[in-house]
Amino acid sequence: MRTESLEFLKQLLSAPTPSGFESPGQKVWCQYARQYADEVHTDAYGNAVAVLNAGGDPKIMFDGHADELGMMVKYIDEKGFISVQRIGGVDPALVRGKRVNIHTNKGIVKGVVGATAIHLLPREGEKKVPKWPELFVDIGASDGKEAKKKVRVGDVITFAYDFEMLNKNVSVARAFDNRVGTWCAIEGLRLAKAHVGKGKQLNCAIYACSSVQEEVGGAGAAMNVANVKPDAAVVVDVTHATDSPGIDVKEHGEVKMGEGPTLSIGRENHPVLSEHVVAAAKAEKIPLQFEAFSISGGTNALSIYTKNGGVPSVVLSLPNRYMHTTVEMIDMRDLQRIAELLAAVALRTKRGERFKVKVF
Repeated sequence: MRTESLEFLKQLLSAPTPSGFESPGQKVWCQYARQYADEVHTDAYGNAVAVLNAGGDPKIMFDGHADELGMMVKYIDEKGFISVQRIGGVDPALVRGKRVNIHTNKGIVKGVVGATAIHLLPREGEKKVPKWPELFVDIGASDGKEAKKKVRVGDVITFAYDFEMLNKNVSVARAFDNRVGTWCAIEGLRLAKAHVGKGKQLNCAIYACSSVQEEVGGAGAAMNVANVKPDAAVVVDVTHATDSPGIDVKEHGEVKMGEGPTLSIGRENHPVLSEHVVAAAKAEKIPLQFEAFSISGGTNALSIYTKNGGVPSVVLSLPNRYMHTTVEMIDMRDLQRIAELLAAVALRTKRGERFKVKVF
């Protein structure tokens, strides 16, 4: 991966972007996108769109979601301990003992999610998963009055874990889900532009989108469909790498980290557009894994494909171990492959091409 692209990824992953509060990450994304897109714009809720070759036909939408999981200050008690509310699908069993950053209008307040020492817990009985009202953040305040001077109800909270390389290929971070999708969207645009600069022709218009609020329902992608009015959409998200211990591949499918992105089959995934992606991958010798559509979760494609009478859509996913934790793990080669495949899909698209299931 080129140095500038890696630095951009690190900046994206460092920015705090809980659902509904994505502006810090969107600023990073837009600043980078302006170097390569013909135009960059945002809407009322902070969705960002970068456009290349606006006069092209069809309009191809590359979409990733900008938001991450987090928490929000719910209540501050008289002792200065802070009750929290989750933002998105945070597992309460994995929260205790984590370092956190509370983002206030005066700056970051550091804290930890309290975890009572094992020595003080009841020795008898089964250990239970905590419920959200039982969890609390400790900022070291002497009482509620001091705590309320530093934080207030509604302040958002992120986990204090950043990007790190474990070896030359494998990296971990708190929220690859799904800044990597927004990274791929604009990197796909950048690579397509680079190929045009070397003599290739781009017939379609590329609309790279960094959509908000996927983790709380996918609203941002629906807004971007209205904004862009695409003829087709390639949604980039993460998927569960099932090659770590304790996962039944008969139930969840076989997805291996480091063996390329996955293409989902069925439901929102348009069969003709899917074959277009497969052909592009074969032509560029990009390894591609396949998986059945998810019955336990969804992506922005669910917010896109039913709009405007039907938008042909596919989901390209990055294999990700330990999703929705602070130590999500990916292979950087898979990430680069998605960006390259997006560019290949765009460059392979014929002028005026439409993706339609043949019925008669």
